Amino acid sequence: MPVTIKQIAELANVSRGTVDKVLNDRPGVKSETRDKILQIAKELNYQPNFLGKALVQSRNPVRIGIVLTPEYNPFIHDMLAGIRNAENEFSPFGIDVSVKMPFSLEPTEQVSILNELELEGVSGIALFPLNDTMTKNKINQLVENNIAILTCNSRIEGTNEFCFVGQNHYKGGRTAAGLLMKLLPSGGDIGMIISSSSLSCHQDRSSGFKDKISESQFPIRILDIQENQDRKDDAFKITLEYCNHHPDIKGIYVTGGGIEGVGHALELLNLNTKVKVICHDLTPDSITLLNSGCVDFVIGQNPEQQGYQLVKTLFEYLVKKNIPTDNVEIPITIITQDSL
Repeated sequence: MPVTIKQIAELANVSRGTVDKVLNDRPGVKSETRDKILQIAKELNYQPNFLGKALVQSRNPVRIGIVLTPEYNPFIHDMLAGIRNAENEFSPFGIDVSVKMPFSLEPTEQVSILNELELEGVSGIALFPLNDTMTKNKINQLVENNIAILTCNSRIEGTNEFCFVGQNHYKGGRTAAGLLMKLLPSGGDIGMIISSSSLSCHQDRSSGFKDKISESQFPIRILDIQENQDRKDDAFKITLEYCNHHPDIKGIYVTGGGIEGVGHALELLNLNTKVKVICHDLTPDSITLLNSGCVDFVIGQNPEQQGYQLVKTLFEYLVKKNIPTDNVEIPITIITQDSL
């Protein structure tokens, strides 16, 4: 049988109101009494009855905001599926989720969305933070105003978030470089397409990729690094330019979205099985290109699980008062045509 507040009160020889104050970290209880109650609760493995509190909590829900990147990136749709799964699971406990998707990766728009969520009265926010002073200052101002901040996918220095959910993108970049070196044993010229220099995940992937090649002294030469903001049409143009200006190009590494544009360009030039391609994130587009042989490897990071973890971690922090002891790291997966 689960342990109740009434049983803890009887064992501690105090009122149920006193136990409730201690277990919900409210003031008004002497330190020795607080320590005694917490020790009894720990010994008896007390777990709060969230189902019993659900109806009361739902009348005054805890509002959380989630700020993603533009919806034209298929990765975001998978994250959104995980967010909705978690929302369905935790909404009975009084969680109300507001998801915002910007039109661009501009800091001014992200700050505007954060201001909007603040006015909506959210208690916590999960976001892809842009690596910009304006964004950092806004995040820290929200923390000062007692709004819990969780960053995801891209880590940035100088912010006071309570937790980060995401992958080690530097390792992801090194993994991509190692795979490309196996695909091109004789080396050669390659092009890189990154989503945005304002997102640290793409900076980290780029750094890991370049460091691995440099340390290995492998004869791969990076021709250029172009930015596409996750847009497939920009990726299409960049790929055509690479191939037209460098007819001996051997490979392309894509750190973010827009892989469909790369595939269309290579198919147009009849190079879809000749130029080696590595990208990140298992999406409908990358799956199609894996199956056609245009993409050789996809490095995955389970976006649906990431989306779920955003809501779950905020729920546990804001409702259950559980402070994470560490960040939530999403494992690196390598997907091939055969592993699909």
